[in-house]
Amino acid sequence: MKIAKLLLGSLLLTGSLQAAEPVIRIATDGTFPPYSTVQPDGTLAGFDVDIANALCSEMKAQCSIVQYDFDGMIPALKARKFDAIVASMAITEERKKVVAFSDKYEGGYSRFIGVKGTTLSGDPDSMKGQKIGVQMGSIQENYAREIYGKAGATVTTYGSPEQAWLDLQAGRLNAIVVEIGVGMELKKREGAAGFDFFGPNMDDPNYFGVGSGIAVRHQDKVLLARINAALKSILANGTYQQINDKYFDYDQYQ
Repeated sequence: MKIAKLLLGSLLLTGSLQAAEPVIRIATDGTFPPYSTVQPDGTLAGFDVDIANALCSEMKAQCSIVQYDFDGMIPALKARKFDAIVASMAITEERKKVVAFSDKYEGGYSRFIGVKGTTLSGDPDSMKGQKIGVQMGSIQENYAREIYGKAGATVTTYGSPEQAWLDLQAGRLNAIVVEIGVGMELKKREGAAGFDFFGPNMDDPNYFGVGSGIAVRHQDKVLLARINAALKSILANGTYQQINDKYFDYDQYQ
């Protein structure tokens, strides 16, 4: 009888271990409001964080969300420091060579912000000799270096859009290039009244891709399929729209 009970207990324990699913570790930026930010109590919040949580809920998966520097996210993903990236990462051909992307979960475009009333048009020739700030490792950096750096502008990188914004306010930059949602958030800040968007919408798919997706390792096909199924569900059941409306007054998916 004791042996039977021990065997039954062993089988139950083995079954529970087999049923226990590994925690899905997700990285986000944390310095990219309103997409992700670190709150005073140390917790992460923002559009990307809410999307990640909604996907995990839809997948009925246990997840942990951590902050990681955007510039090092892809190498860290490949090194298995986490399993997915939810950080408004643009789906570009260059990135697709090293990671796999989910279906698009947001769109958007980028613009310049500079002093209100600037005479700069945003055309490459008009930006010659100007100082432009961008986030390091971003598609905005790639675009600014290729289009404006080669036309004679000085492109300076920062760890976050916030840092670039502070240098713009201090007069050390003539303009910054930011994703439109980030720019709208910055324009809500104290002291922002003297600054505004200018120049064209930057959305060339050769640089800005076809929207933002969730990045995973190429070999993690099962996880990618689960994410895509969950994304399809939250788009259909209204969860995505609720999250969108919490942060934006326009459709972030477009």
